[in-house]
Amino acid sequence: MLFLAFVLTMGAVMYATKEGTVTNQGTGLKMVAGRLAVYYHETPPPAGWAIAAIQPRAGEVWVDLILPEDKAAGIYHDRRRPLLDALRTQCPPKTDAAWSVLLNTQDIEIRGLSPTGKALAAVSCRAVR
Repeated sequence: MLFLAFVLTMGAVMYATKEGTVTNQGTGLKMVAGRLAVYYHETPPPAGWAIAAIQPRAGEVWVDLILPEDKAAGIYHDRRRPLLDALRTQCPPKTDAAWSVLLNTQDIEIRGLSPTGKALAAVSCRAVR
């Protein structure tokens, strides 16, 4: 079933980009969110991390990851650099079809959340590419 959803999503993405039919920014962002849901099912985040949401927001697609308690607690005692580096590894590769749908002004943002939902850090995937 997941494979069928992937095939349908990718078919729509390839058709839309080939034909230039993604003219509505919201439509493109929704398509990318759907593609990322499949991507993160195939390439899950590290053990103990959980995907809270993948949604278009503010002209971007936000991927909210809930961090394990020990990782979230460590952010207050250690430097943020290790967390930012770990979040950067969660960006889809530049060869992923999601990037062909996004406009140059749009981005994928990976946000690390505490188990209570508090935002701890975020990275821009476009900046990582």
